[in-house]
Amino acid sequence: MTGSFRLLAVNPFGDHFLSSAQGTILLLDVSSGEIATIADSEEEFRKRVAELANQNEWFLLEDERRAAQKGYVPGKAECIGAKIPWVFKESAAMPDNLYVADLYEYVAFMGDLHRQISDVANGGKVQLRVEPEPRKSRVDH
Repeated sequence: MTGSFRLLAVNPFGDHFLSSAQGTILLLDVSSGEIATIADSEEEFRKRVAELANQNEWFLLEDERRAAQKGYVPGKAECIGAKIPWVFKESAAMPDNLYVADLYEYVAFMGDLHRQISDVANGGKVQLRVEPEPRKSRVDH
């Protein structure tokens, strides 16, 4: 999906609520790498987000509560992340799979992960490459 988007909100797990240039509201699910239209306008979004069922679904309130009980409470510019990303079946076997992540690093990591596995069929085997960011050269004048 291309175009310009405006960030409206982020849930505790790093999922992004975006407004497109056309005014539609999208939910970017960082864990699954999927994006879905959830409202045709910001006004409709505000009405729908006032409904408890949508708050629970979109902001994962029950999952947030359970994470908080275990001590995972994200601060500003942080989110609740998965040590083994939930897109992998192995994450279900991880007893304590949560951590508090830097929001920007987590979203960037998950975006790169989804890019790397985009052509792999569900249940397929993957080999990931995690490489350090290239060092920026510093030129002194």
